[in-house]
Amino acid sequence: MATISFAGLASGFNSTSYIEAVMKQESIPLTNLQTKKTNTTAYKNTFDSINTKLQALKDAAYALKDKSVFQQTSATSSDTTKVSVTAGESAFSGSYQVDIVNLARSQQSNSTAFDSSTDFSTLPDMLNFGTDKDGNAINVDIKDAKGKNLDDALKIISDRINAAGIGINAAVIETSSDKRVLTLTAAKSGEAGKFTNPTDSFFGFVTDPNQAAKDATVKVNGIEITSSTNELKNAVPGVTLQLNATGTSTVKVAMDSDKVASKVEAFVKAYNDVINSIRDVTKKSEKNSDGTLTLTLQGDSTLRDLQSQLNDMMNNIMGNSDGYRLLGEIGLEVDKGVTSASLMTGNITFDKDKFKTKLAQNPQALQNMFTSIATRDDDNKVTSGFDGLGALFDDKLKLWTNTVDGIMTSKIKGYTSDISYIDEQITSMQERLDMREANLKKQYANLEVVMTGLNNQKDWITSQVAQLNKSSK
Repeated sequence: MATISFAGLASGFNSTSYIEAVMKQESIPLTNLQTKKTNTTAYKNTFDSINTKLQALKDAAYALKDKSVFQQTSATSSDTTKVSVTAGESAFSGSYQVDIVNLARSQQSNSTAFDSSTDFSTLPDMLNFGTDKDGNAINVDIKDAKGKNLDDALKIISDRINAAGIGINAAVIETSSDKRVLTLTAAKSGEAGKFTNPTDSFFGFVTDPNQAAKDATVKVNGIEITSSTNELKNAVPGVTLQLNATGTSTVKVAMDSDKVASKVEAFVKAYNDVINSIRDVTKKSEKNSDGTLTLTLQGDSTLRDLQSQLNDMMNNIMGNSDGYRLLGEIGLEVDKGVTSASLMTGNITFDKDKFKTKLAQNPQALQNMFTSIATRDDDNKVTSGFDGLGALFDDKLKLWTNTVDGIMTSKIKGYTSDISYIDEQITSMQERLDMREANLKKQYANLEVVMTGLNNQKDWITSQVAQLNKSSK
């Protein structure tokens, strides 16, 4: 049963308010620990966020290390009504004249027209479509359609053909209100989809189909090519041609500078994200509305070193005398046009038009600025060549982002350990404070009991004295 106490009833002393005041004072170290945990957690979260952005920067740099990025192409067709094109990563630059002599066609065959007077009781049990490549008969069981009415019988027959998996698609066409035709279309176009018409007289399929199977015939730069489909892959290396109509179109395959630039833009965005995050969290503390100061990592040496190294890498020489040497030459500049130190942000400005111009003028030299890898000796000293941006950032950022012992990982682990230790201190201190509060409540509860007894004695003595005084009169 819970004990109910009323503070001060006997003593007149408000022990509840006193205990609250005492516990508030003695809880100051606990409050300080909780504040310390909040701040440490905020710092850890900041490093978590920057580490994530740093990994994104490393990934963007790694992508620029791949030579295929600088060999991306796009294809265009002078007449898309004749042929439309899609370029893959392996497409070769060049110009190709494509003459579409004829398109690939699927075989199509039609039955005679049926009407409601057709007697489906005379249907054959099987439809025979000749033999397969091994000489086995290709039969479709249609006896369930016997004796059915016009629509039901033709539906059953078309469903059986479609379900047989013999490379033929069947459909029923309504040619007038009371007439139906069963159509057969090869699942594959060209000669590859050719099939044998059923010979049963009930259906009236003729030996020659309504539309014969035909392969596409195309001439690419005068060289004739045949295809069972109207989609040609690698007739032009790395390019898919979709044939739409007979006629001529010129297909051009060229380097796609926009695709290359988009990879560089991704790197620039990732770099600026990291730089801006560092700048935001290392600002000078400012006063909040309640008088407290904003958190800052202004003096953090880890972030200062990271910012410095990133800036150094962007100013590294990434070329030789045969081509471009500095990133600014190809449109990548840090704090472009900024002359005042107070206005510097460390952000990269990317001049896309300049980059594309330089790429067109000397594609190999520009590619080297990103993909080149220096030759090193056993002590990892450069003996020849240089590291391009992709290789340089990928290599240097490993030291920071390694998930086992990277600099950022170690920093985050340190904060995690600190938070765990603070949690232990908070738990221990809270337990002591709880015991302290319980003891104070017990002491003042006992005081009330004693005071109640004393007050009772006082009341008894007072009453006795009063009786004596009354008797003596």
